[in-house]
Amino acid sequence: MPGTASPLRDVEGTIFDLDQTAIHDGPGVRMNVYLKGCPLRCIWCHSPESQSFRPEVVWYEAKCTRCGQCVPACPEGVRSFDVVDEDAAARCRLCGACVSVCPSGALEIKGQQTTAGELLDEALRLKPFFRRTGGGVTLTGGEPTAQPEFSLAVAGLCGEAGIHMAMETCGFVEWRVLSRLTKVVDLFLFDVKHVAAGLHQQYTGVSNRRILSNLRRLAETGADVIARVPLIPSMNDDAETVGAMGRRIMELGVLRVSLLPFNPATRGKYSWLRRHAPIAGATQQSLEHVAMLQQIVADEGLEVVPP
Repeated sequence: MPGTASPLRDVEGTIFDLDQTAIHDGPGVRMNVYLKGCPLRCIWCHSPESQSFRPEVVWYEAKCTRCGQCVPACPEGVRSFDVVDEDAAARCRLCGACVSVCPSGALEIKGQQTTAGELLDEALRLKPFFRRTGGGVTLTGGEPTAQPEFSLAVAGLCGEAGIHMAMETCGFVEWRVLSRLTKVVDLFLFDVKHVAAGLHQQYTGVSNRRILSNLRRLAETGADVIARVPLIPSMNDDAETVGAMGRRIMELGVLRVSLLPFNPATRGKYSWLRRHAPIAGATQQSLEHVAMLQQIVADEGLEVVPP
């Protein structure tokens, strides 16, 4: 069996979720692996539980009966029904005391160590579904390049096993890391959040200079790349901004783009971490508005790939 004796099997990483039957983030039926940790702090982040590199206790409000048993169980006094500030959250030692006393399963530790070999074994079990649908494995997150050795190991093992490998990335990484990944990743789903430098810094906390440079260099290698634009109401979903993004993506040598409508349901995840949800009141763009934006980028010469 491919990869069974490879030292890559023992490389460890931290993930926070695993979806064995995903139908997005690449072609066909996929096993999406969600890695923990991200260098960006997008104010609209749809997976706040992915931002920290360390595991975290999450609270599922819909399951909670408000019995209160978790509050006195926490030795650090972190548990509460109020919004938890960063200082309080940092005191959590992940002892699991609150999780163990919760009778309704409303508390869970998000984030677990796993090995590349364990993920390969799961992917091999699903290989018949991948073969039938043209699917494979997608590394997402969080940010896969922020755990480079782990991502390289998973992608390398899957490649040896003949399993298609896709990777979603924000692109904020040193080129030497991304360059190594081009050898083992079949498809890059590359986020382009804004082309205006100042607004990108304001919305994500980092400059887009390295990101756009990496996108250009990735295209120059001949890698298979789809640029993906998360459409955020009042931030980057107007015709002028999307047109500018389409032109810039073309200039960088990428020919395919996917526009991702805003998903307001993800705001509920902020309650998991006892944090205030951002951009309150934002709603998903209408089908007509998204179609108009798709036509704009198509007019720039880009192939529009469904989200």
